[in-house]
Amino acid sequence: MYRSEDDYFGRESKLSLVEKSGVSSGKILLRSLSPSNFLWKKKKWGVWWKRRFHLATVKRWLLIILFMTILYISYTTYKTQSHPVLYGLSRGHERPQVTYRCPTLSADSHPRKLTDHSIPTAKVRLDPKVLLFAETTFSKLGRDIAELLVYIRMKYKVEVSGKSLPILTNGDKGRFGVIVFENYTKYLQMDKWNKELLDKYCREYNVGIVGFMPSRDETYVGAHLKNTSLFIDTNVKLKDAYLNPSSGVLRLTRAGDIVRGLLPNEPTDLWTVFTPNHTTYEPVSLATAWHQATDEQPSSTANSPLITVIQDKGEGDGIRRVLFGAGLKFWLHRIVFIDALSYLSRGRLSVSLKRSILIDIDDIFVGERGTRLKKSDVEAILAAQERIRAMVPGFKFNLGFSGKYFHSGNEEENSGDDLILDNSDKFMWFGHMWNHIQPHLYSNTTQLALDMGKNKDFAKVL
Repeated sequence: MYRSEDDYFGRESKLSLVEKSGVSSGKILLRSLSPSNFLWKKKKWGVWWKRRFHLATVKRWLLIILFMTILYISYTTYKTQSHPVLYGLSRGHERPQVTYRCPTLSADSHPRKLTDHSIPTAKVRLDPKVLLFAETTFSKLGRDIAELLVYIRMKYKVEVSGKSLPILTNGDKGRFGVIVFENYTKYLQMDKWNKELLDKYCREYNVGIVGFMPSRDETYVGAHLKNTSLFIDTNVKLKDAYLNPSSGVLRLTRAGDIVRGLLPNEPTDLWTVFTPNHTTYEPVSLATAWHQATDEQPSSTANSPLITVIQDKGEGDGIRRVLFGAGLKFWLHRIVFIDALSYLSRGRLSVSLKRSILIDIDDIFVGERGTRLKKSDVEAILAAQERIRAMVPGFKFNLGFSGKYFHSGNEEENSGDDLILDNSDKFMWFGHMWNHIQPHLYSNTTQLALDMGKNKDFAKVL
């Protein structure tokens, strides 16, 4: 244990007392000059200097670290404000441009034809409801069809194929607007009584049938479909789907482009394709055969169009039909299915074509210096708005503003703010708090109302 300075000076005072008491001073002097006493003093002063040096070193390093931190923050702040592009705080000198344009909007594409499936003169009374014949109550495609009907808010009733038909009429009113078969072969194999009863209902009430071809273990080429003028090929892999622009089924779906790649199906990516032998049939959707890359030269018919969805106009028996070569895993055929419901129900089971679009550009004045809108950016916004207005009459971008940050950029960015105000009548506006603080973060309503008033006063100059 180390001794304190008080202990040291206490020893000297004791020596003086010894001298007064008559003890020989020579003995005391010899005791103080002894080797053990000299080593103790040397050790004591060494510890004291080490403590002083250690404290001074810690303070010095803390000051050095603090100075270097302040210097680094000052340097990075200057560099990011002077060269924001180099530090990822700006989009760069070139604005990204749109590289894709919908082919259906080009001048040489097929003109857009708004199809109306309804028949104003029709006096037949029908409930806007779908009758779905499923394989089982738990079949995958049956669930997919039912879920899609729920999404588009259409009423439906599910029956299991092979059982007795439900009641189809209620007095002189038909209960169903479209009949859907998850497995179309179940319709073709119905017993004579039920099939004649269903066909009679379809003819009298102008009700159509949607059918889906099932997956098969056997592969057929040119097989004749019972009681039809259709031939089918099964277990065909397909790619690059496209639509027939002259088809009367299309309403929501727009022809003019190609969906590239392998067409999916469940449980395997194998399809049934149709070959018609009568003028009553017209293709709705087509694709090309998919072949693995081999050294062999493909045949001349390798890229010939194959029909994946076909329309029966009803010229043969008075019943209109739309047949699908696979289920609804392929997204394009989901939209075609919705169009088929409209077509086969004479417009009674249709979704509205009216669409509303709103695009918000939030925090139009908010942003760090070097990252805000410039004059060229505002001009690009105005040009984009005009392009959209060509398709959506009266369209305007909806701009959210926080007035406190107006003119908070550099000279070039402030000119962009001025250009926005010069064209304020070309946009819609909504307030987003004066200082961009969320309303629930205010501690009192007085300050909230004050900041909202500031934003309102700023809006008066727009």
